[in-house]
Amino acid sequence: MSIGILTDSTADLPDELYKKFDIGVIPLTVNFGDDTFIDGVEITSEEFFQKLDQYNEQPTTSMPSVGNFIEKYKELNKKYDRIISIHLSGNLSGTLNSAKLAARECSDIDIYPIDSKSISLGLGFQVLYAARLIKAGKNISEIKDKLAKAKDNLLLYFTVNDLTYMKEGGRIGKAQAFLGSILNINPVISISTETGEVEPLDKVRGKKRTFRKMLEIAESRISGKDKVWIGFAHGDRKEDMLKFKNKLIDKLDSSYNIDKEVYETRISPTLGSHVGPSVYAGFIMTDIELN
Repeated sequence: MSIGILTDSTADLPDELYKKFDIGVIPLTVNFGDDTFIDGVEITSEEFFQKLDQYNEQPTTSMPSVGNFIEKYKELNKKYDRIISIHLSGNLSGTLNSAKLAARECSDIDIYPIDSKSISLGLGFQVLYAARLIKAGKNISEIKDKLAKAKDNLLLYFTVNDLTYMKEGGRIGKAQAFLGSILNINPVISISTETGEVEPLDKVRGKKRTFRKMLEIAESRISGKDKVWIGFAHGDRKEDMLKFKNKLIDKLDSSYNIDKEVYETRISPTLGSHVGPSVYAGFIMTDIELN
């Protein structure tokens, strides 16, 4: 039986991969005051970060409705018998809950909502993994088992210069401990793949030390692995992200014999609303099994 995939607009995969694997995307919505934009449809990442300077208030976001999901599921069901629906962390958004409610309404369609317990390329890597498993001929049970294991082998971490957006958006969780008056502290933050919540990894004084810490975390995670997917993302810190990317890839090429795939993206308007422009991030997934 044929299997289709639906994810949401926070997965941050390159457009060509959505097209290559026929991955459906349901968008979230970004609100600047009374102005509303559909993520990835009516506003791009570039346009979003430009608008941040034009509005005095922090943007908010809205999840897709149950009705939006039902419409998407019915559309996909015209081509696929079963649908794997993988979405951003259920502890950071109500999107997954909408997917589950819609799946119950579409009882005549085999739909499998899955909590990625991640965001951005942390979600995107799981979506891409599922797509490749489908291409490899795996069934639903095998795909769900492998995706569950993939979470244990996934690391998403990032740093920001400004925690205001996370604080105002209410998504800061345990990273609240990093808020304070200490000058020039740059937190290194993760999304736990156990809880799907924001968790602090470290706090470092100064950009150079933060940069070294980001590299150190990546290298310790990759060391001893045979195959790895590595992702890099940013809000409006492309120069810092590229410096991080180039330094890490150079290190891997010179010191490790490892099969790697490298991805680069700019975070979606939805995620940008909650972390702001001062973010750059790393994503690492190891022990990828397609057999």
